[in-house]
Amino acid sequence: MLSLYEATHLRVHGEDILEEALAFTTTHLQSVAATSASSLSKQISHALRQSLHKNLPRLEANRYIRSCQEDPLHNEVLLRFAKLDFNILQREHRKELCDIARWWKDLDVPRKLPFARDRITECYFWILGVYFEPEYFLGRKILTKAIAMASILDDIYDVHGTIKELELLTEAIGTWDISAIKHLPEYMKVFYEALLDVYNDIEKYMIDEGKLYRMHYAKEVVKDLARAYLIEAKWFHYKYVPTMEEYMEVASVTSAYLLINHIFCWNGGYCNQGCF
Repeated sequence: MLSLYEATHLRVHGEDILEEALAFTTTHLQSVAATSASSLSKQISHALRQSLHKNLPRLEANRYIRSCQEDPLHNEVLLRFAKLDFNILQREHRKELCDIARWWKDLDVPRKLPFARDRITECYFWILGVYFEPEYFLGRKILTKAIAMASILDDIYDVHGTIKELELLTEAIGTWDISAIKHLPEYMKVFYEALLDVYNDIEKYMIDEGKLYRMHYAKEVVKDLARAYLIEAKWFHYKYVPTMEEYMEVASVTSAYLLINHIFCWNGGYCNQGCF
């Protein structure tokens, strides 16, 4: 019944049978969780709070390992294998994070851009929720950098840049040309050069994979993001209150959900040139 409950969370709009299955399993699982003190009961209580499909896979794996240890009927060999797999993969994640942290330290963001969020570990953790499979190590590294750049970009527009400076940065990003750096103030030069370097790294990989056509869309998202951030900055500066329609049009970009298209740079098995 627990497996059926978890399966219902994969339903899409209009699947009435799965809606009924969700209601049915939820009612009965709540009853079991309230009357039992077994390890299974703990699994049920956790699932009712948050389905495994709505959590990070590696966190769920860790929780499940601890849960299995409490089950007197667990398979010792499988449990040892699961722990070994988890620890080996965690070691690889630490290596990846060390490489990313070294890159971040070389940028010297806390000193050169003290107004920006210094949260590179959180950026890596965010991407780990998307690319948790071991083979996507390169995707995790480069996309963490892309998310970190988007975070700094947001902070520049939100809390630091003047309208004139932000217009210069928006124009520079629109050209996507290193020569535009000469028109920027010093602190923006640090960011702009790092931004182009990150996407140059992605571009080199795309060339090797024969997927260079994907880079155009990744860059366009960043350009759209900068333009939308500038609109919001002007609203704030000039104390303009947008209509709901105006706000939603811009917020659909500044929410940065379109950055998800970067994910498909590495998902070659699902997307071909026709999709782009």
